[in-house]
Amino acid sequence: MHKPDSIHIIADFSGCLPGTLETRSSGESALATAVKESGLNCIHINSHQFNPTGYTATALLAESHITLHTWPEFLSVQIDIFTCGDHNKARKAYAVLKQFFRPQKVAERVLHRDLKQITIE
Repeated sequence: MHKPDSIHIIADFSGCLPGTLETRSSGESALATAVKESGLNCIHINSHQFNPTGYTATALLAESHITLHTWPEFLSVQIDIFTCGDHNKARKAYAVLKQFFRPQKVAERVLHRDLKQITIE
């Protein structure tokens, strides 16, 4: 049996466009576009609106997930993309989100996770 080879992209964007960070509808739209343009397979998109502004949005994928956590008061968003399969699809989704939020600064980490490295006793 083939064990999954996964990619995990973790990023913090700051200096983002304010209008992209405030309402959950913009986050859901960004996720839908990222999923569609990357060729990933969306099961469900959901979000939570915070008061007065900010949101958490998630796309549950057949390949795993994408999450967005916004901080409008800091013009920031934290992004988590975890997928198994084609790493290029995750990278494309990330590029779409970067284009959407247009951050002035980016801190990112890319992890390659492989279950073959785990030994089950």
